[in-house]
Amino acid sequence: MKLAIRIFNLIILALSAVATIMLFATPTLSFNSYVAVDVKTFSAFVPETEFSHDIDITELIGTDKIAVGVKFKLNALQVGGIIDGNKNRINEDIIGDNIKDVIDILHEPVDLITDYLIKTNMKRLISEQITSYVDQAREKYANESGIAITSTTEDILDEVGIDDEYFTNFSLALYDAIDSETATTDSAGDVLFTQIDDALAKAEETGMIDTSVFSEDSKEGIKSGLVNVLTSLNLVEPDSSIKRISQISYVYLASYIKEQLTGKVEDSFLERKVDESIPDYADRLLNRFVIEMMPDMFYQVFGYVALGLIIGLFVFAFIWVLLFLITIIKTFTRKPWTIFGPWFWIIGSLQIILGIVLTALGKIALPMLPLSSLGLPISKLIIAPRTFALVPSILYLICIPLAFIYGFFKRRVKRIVQKEDDREEFEREQED
Repeated sequence: MKLAIRIFNLIILALSAVATIMLFATPTLSFNSYVAVDVKTFSAFVPETEFSHDIDITELIGTDKIAVGVKFKLNALQVGGIIDGNKNRINEDIIGDNIKDVIDILHEPVDLITDYLIKTNMKRLISEQITSYVDQAREKYANESGIAITSTTEDILDEVGIDDEYFTNFSLALYDAIDSETATTDSAGDVLFTQIDDALAKAEETGMIDTSVFSEDSKEGIKSGLVNVLTSLNLVEPDSSIKRISQISYVYLASYIKEQLTGKVEDSFLERKVDESIPDYADRLLNRFVIEMMPDMFYQVFGYVALGLIIGLFVFAFIWVLLFLITIIKTFTRKPWTIFGPWFWIIGSLQIILGIVLTALGKIALPMLPLSSLGLPISKLIIAPRTFALVPSILYLICIPLAFIYGFFKRRVKRIVQKEDDREEFEREQED
């Protein structure tokens, strides 16, 4: 029977050794989350201009949610470095990289939404402008020739093939001209003028319009109108060059954040670098903006959490090591049963809370919260924090049934040892 106890002791030694090793071998704190960004709500954060309305964003993206992951891992050394709420360490080890990852993920839908919105609405505006010029040319021809024109402007456009595909190609050509890295107000104006002139030339083939309404003098008016639109979108530089229209969302975002950060950070940080693209500039400002918006309480709380983790790490390690030492010593004695003790069960229960319950709450309870009421573009949030206590807490659960079985054998061995003691005492008394 003592052999059975010693075999169980070997199992307990293995469990306590593995638990102690895993306390330090696994990350002290790791954080994995799944955030489902609601596309419709998110689209409200894309700046709205005359180029950005009446579009079904969900149909455009092909889904009503965008999955974003946030994760980090901290070892004991890193956790120890933030127990005082050190802002620089927390920003470097936790916040910075995750902001970058989230921003990188959101770039694609932002670019897609912006690109589609501008092209679609640019097509609509161009269609209206060409239709307006053809209509004017039709009326002028009718007035000057005295011939009643029964065909409508739409009939004339259809007859010469100025249809939806034509306007699509037209808008793409103008978009590419404005989005060019070397685009200027003159080059964009020339493209627009040439395209409108080409459309009127095609319409003139019907013999029902007078294109003299559109002359070289119209060029300045067209250019002026285009410049006004681009200026209202904050895309025109002082040297008449044009910021890339595909990056308009980043232009607005950078402008907004720059305004918010003015007076809070050094002025040199707020200026765009010579070799820095507009998206990179917006990303850099956004990263700093998030950090600046973090309240001091966040760092204090994170410091307290880190302190609690460090204390827990060494307390749990002490308990498992103590169980290991007691067991290995007792294994080679006449009374080989080890002692779990109330201290093991009390502190072991804390491991379950820190190791299993914490993770379960993030996965099960948090998604049930009404996140939509917060006004954020988040429809679902799952957080799975894991600590060094996860594996040891599982081993602790294994110890519970093991302790019941162990107790059965322990009681039988105790009776055997007691009988041996009683017999030895009786024999001594007989000798005396």
